[in-house]
Amino acid sequence: MGSIPQLVDKLIESRQAAVIAKIIHVEGSAYRKEGAWMFFLEDGSRIGLLSGGCLEYDLQCRAKEMFHTGSVKICEFDLRSEDDLGWGRGAGCNGVVTVMLRDIDAGFKESLLFLHEQLKQGRPVQFVQSLENDFDFCYSNGSERRGTLTRTFSTGEMQSFQHSAGRKWIKDKLYYYQLIWPAPSLYLFGAGGDARPFAALASSVGYAVHICDWRESLCTEEYFPNATSFQVAPINKLLNCITFNELDSVVIMTHDFQADQQILNSIQKEKLLYVGLLGSEKRTRRLLGSVVPDWLHSPIGLSIGADGPEEIAVSIIAEMIAIRKGKAICPSLASI
Repeated sequence: MGSIPQLVDKLIESRQAAVIAKIIHVEGSAYRKEGAWMFFLEDGSRIGLLSGGCLEYDLQCRAKEMFHTGSVKICEFDLRSEDDLGWGRGAGCNGVVTVMLRDIDAGFKESLLFLHEQLKQGRPVQFVQSLENDFDFCYSNGSERRGTLTRTFSTGEMQSFQHSAGRKWIKDKLYYYQLIWPAPSLYLFGAGGDARPFAALASSVGYAVHICDWRESLCTEEYFPNATSFQVAPINKLLNCITFNELDSVVIMTHDFQADQQILNSIQKEKLLYVGLLGSEKRTRRLLGSVVPDWLHSPIGLSIGADGPEEIAVSIIAEMIAIRKGKAICPSLASI
C-alpha cells in the first residue's frame, strides 16, 4: 500500500503521466481514511490503494479520460449497501467515501517534486487545496510555497490545518487540508538473522529503516534490501553520530548484553516516539538495574503468541503502529 513518501518516490521513478486519487472525506466507516493517496499511471499500472479493491477499477476508468488534461473530478462512493443491488456489489463497508481525482499536469508535478525534496530532508509539508473555483493548490513549509493557491491564510487559520486531514470551511469556502509527514525513522540496533524480516516489514509499512551494527558483514543490501542506510561502527561511536528526534523509533535486537546496556544508558534521556528491547523482562531489569521504565517497551511487541522471527516482527510492528497512531494498548496485550 505504501506511505505517501513511498508513493511519491515510486511515481517520480516511473517518469509517467499520472492521475492522483486522494480520499478527501469519509462518512461512516471505510477501508482507508481521509488523506490516503494513490496514483494511476498512463500504462495502466497503479501505485498504492484506496480500498480493499472495490473502488480502484471504477477510479481507473475515470482516470483514463484525464491524462494530460489538467482536469479534476470529485467522485462519491456510497458503500453502505449490503446487497448486490447497491454500488460496489454489496461491499457493505457502511461508509460514504469521497475521492478527488486530479491529472498531474506540469504545475502539480512541480509541487510533487517540491514535496519529495522536503520530505527527503525530514521536513513536514502543509498541503491545502481549494475544493471550489479553480481547484487551486499549494504546498507550504515555513516560508516556502509552491502551487497556485492565491488565498492568503492567517496564522490562526494555518494552525487549524495542523492535524490529520479533512475538509474545512473558511469564510464560506471549502478547503481540503493535510499535513504530510516524512517517512518515520526507525533505528534498528542489531543486524542478525531475526532482524531481517522485521526490517522488511517495517519498510513495507512506511518506516525509513536505519541498520545500526558493529558487524560490517551483516550490514549489506543482500540482507536488508530496503534499508534507508547502514551505520557501521562500535556501539559507542554509533550513538555519538546519531541525532535523534522525538518522532524517531528505536528497536534493540543485538542479543549482546553489554551492547544493549550501552544503548539503553545512552538513549534513556532522549525524547523518542518508541523504544523497544527484545528480551525478557527479567533480562531488562538486569540491564537497567531497576524496574522497566514506562518509556521502554520490554518485552517488546503485542502479546499475540508470536513464535519465530516473522511472527515476532508482526507483533513489534503492530505495537509501533498503535503508538504512532495514538491508540491505547491494553496492558494485558503489551508483551509477548
